[in-house]
Amino acid sequence: MNRVIDFCLAVCLWGVMLQGSAQTQIAFISDAHIQDVDGHAERVRSMEVQVQSTRLFNENYYALLAALDDVARRDIRWVVLPGDLTDDGQFFNQQKIKKLLNSYAAAKGMRFFVTTGNHDPALPLGHAKKNAHFLAADGSRVTREDSCAGYVSQMECYADFGFFPRKDDCYWESPFTSYTYDKYAYEDACRESVLGKRTYTLCDSLTATDASYLVEPVDGLWLLAIDGGVYLPKEMKEGKWTYQGSSVGYNLVLKHKLFLLPWVRKVVEEARKRHKTLVAFSHYPLVDFNDGVSESVRRMWGDRCFDLHRVPEAEVSEAFLQAGLRLHFAGHMHVNDTGIWEGKDGKHLYNIQVPSIATYVPAYKILTIESDEVFRVETVTLDTVPGFDSLFPLYRAEYQSDSLRGHSPVWNKEILSARTYGEFCDYQFRDLVRLRFIPRDLPESWRACLDFTGARMLKAVSGEDKANNVNWTGWCMKDLVLDVYRLRYAERLALKDIPETRLAAYRYLFDRARISPLRSAEVEIVNGLGTLFLAFLNGEPCQNFVIDLEKDAITGD
Repeated sequence: MNRVIDFCLAVCLWGVMLQGSAQTQIAFISDAHIQDVDGHAERVRSMEVQVQSTRLFNENYYALLAALDDVARRDIRWVVLPGDLTDDGQFFNQQKIKKLLNSYAAAKGMRFFVTTGNHDPALPLGHAKKNAHFLAADGSRVTREDSCAGYVSQMECYADFGFFPRKDDCYWESPFTSYTYDKYAYEDACRESVLGKRTYTLCDSLTATDASYLVEPVDGLWLLAIDGGVYLPKEMKEGKWTYQGSSVGYNLVLKHKLFLLPWVRKVVEEARKRHKTLVAFSHYPLVDFNDGVSESVRRMWGDRCFDLHRVPEAEVSEAFLQAGLRLHFAGHMHVNDTGIWEGKDGKHLYNIQVPSIATYVPAYKILTIESDEVFRVETVTLDTVPGFDSLFPLYRAEYQSDSLRGHSPVWNKEILSARTYGEFCDYQFRDLVRLRFIPRDLPESWRACLDFTGARMLKAVSGEDKANNVNWTGWCMKDLVLDVYRLRYAERLALKDIPETRLAAYRYLFDRARISPLRSAEVEIVNGLGTLFLAFLNGEPCQNFVIDLEKDAITGD
């Protein structure tokens, strides 16, 4: 009995603390993409495929544990996971996530809130996935086929993590519930939260499930999970619809989820009326995440670079701002960024991109609610990850197996000398840029200059042999391209990997190219890279900053 009383007092105290604006904190851990490799060597993907992916497949399992341990050490109770928790929604990965989160909830008193991503579910009704890039004990390749969850099975598995009401919640609703806040009853919420009542007409007579929800886990805090995924039908096969993925996110919402925007507007109005602190999140960004250079990229490199097809259209950002949404957290892009949309009325929508813990630079974010209008954001990098190197012997076997059968490994073996998880991610990222981004993104005419030293490029754009007080040794144009991508993914977090001397040389080179009277490929290349480099370097604060919605201002970094 005493334990029950103590628990009730603790909950009441937490509510008082929240309404008093005292250090209420929420951790955001995004895009874990875990594969349950612990004790399951048969589920380890090859390093060859891993270095050509925009996410890790294996080590991120240990990164998630490290992130959760760090959150627990900080005594943070609320944790939001904005989608893509698993590699591709495989049932065994999904069950592992459920087991992990339940263990932290039981041991640390943490509460988790999830939403859907484009990898979980990858398709709305589930699917079977075959992949030939898993490793055998001798380093050779084996093929696996695994069943992956759809909406229903995922939401039922994660039922305790926001998708359905809990008895200890102050309030819960979805876009389809009919009750009001004043007449809320847990029993009514349970009746109206069943998945059969959370569907909408996607097109023609085809229906789909929506996973959006609003929950008040403690008095005064409203967490709004927006399901921005739309899976359009592709073709009929054997009497069943096949579907496209949901990678483009919100860009399909205004047309195909007509119920969603009015619901968000209603939630915002109710939050304001009832003096609730509203924090919205989704897997997908609501604002351009390329620091204002999306059009420059499109002109230079085409439509498929820098995830331009995923950039929210202006009407999407404006619509959600006009619905009253001001603060939104997102994942999906694996980038560290703060995007700001200025509306027609001069107000701003702040979109905070949570980095992935499965790529460069691995990190998560902490939101501290200082008042109803003031929010402090801290970015926490994951350098120390126990167990990140536990699969290295298997990778060595892979390298040896490939070499013996005459297949030259494409990846740099130095990655196995990484001393920290952050260093490991940087090695993987270098290969990713070399093997995927440069061949895919850069025009052919640009690639001819990649081996130019900095001094040679300076000579080409300005005629100068050297510049006083600038070090031109030790780097070439490939390094500049790599650093552009580093900044694009991590912004200021990448500065730890870009020496100050090289940064000074870059700035001087950009300046010389900008004022150069020459019309040459070299000048075009340096100007183009300079535009991207400086935009990502000088973007909105995205590491440690404060958003004041009353003043409509952001400060920090």
